[in-house]
Amino acid sequence: GLLRKGDEGSSRGELRGAEAAFLQVEALGRADGPLNRARVYVKEGRVDEAAAALTAATHHDPPAPPWSVLWFGGLVQSQNGYLDEAIDSFTALIEMDTEETRARGFDFSQDWRVLNELGRTLFERSRQERGEAGRPERERLLREAEGYYGRALEFDPESAEAHYGLAQVYTDLGDEDRAAEQREHHARYKPDDNARDRAIVAARRADPAADHAAEAIVIYDLQRPGAFELPADAAREEGR
Repeated sequence: GLLRKGDEGSSRGELRGAEAAFLQVEALGRADGPLNRARVYVKEGRVDEAAAALTAATHHDPPAPPWSVLWFGGLVQSQNGYLDEAIDSFTALIEMDTEETRARGFDFSQDWRVLNELGRTLFERSRQERGEAGRPERERLLREAEGYYGRALEFDPESAEAHYGLAQVYTDLGDEDRAAEQREHHARYKPDDNARDRAIVAARRADPAADHAAEAIVIYDLQRPGAFELPADAAREEGR
């Protein structure tokens, strides 16, 4: 819960609590302890520590699930600038087909988040191929990125990330007409953060109880006056 809540602003401090909790899990001999520490470190941008935690999760007995290691490992490799290694990790995840994944009903080739991330990484890698000498490899990488973004849109046609990625790909390929079309799609589907934020502020201002419940970490006073099942005498005493 602390990991999920530690996204931005003051709530990012909850990630320290999450780290402490996962250290306790690790002390109990479970591989999801170091694996989830890696998730904390990825959120915080502590990529070297994330890589070390993933290594610990991999060498655990029993080890962490290989699909989780590939996903978070790819994110860490990408953040460290090891784009070829990240591409290998995401590709291996998409192509993973084992007895365990079939038994669990996992098919990562249909996960648009992985497809988008692979497309983005391929696009970033293409920009490392500069000049005329790098043109053939650059175009190959861009076409691969186009393919993965296209596959992501098969499963999520309103993916703003995929449309934005395709706009970048077509711009670098010199296809401005298709780039403009993808920019239009991106503008249509991207969230309107300003409208959302205004609606949230207005709703929270109008309802103090909802405002309190909407905090990242909510603490309820169970001894407050009028609390459910609190004895009437205790409620009156608390109100003095």
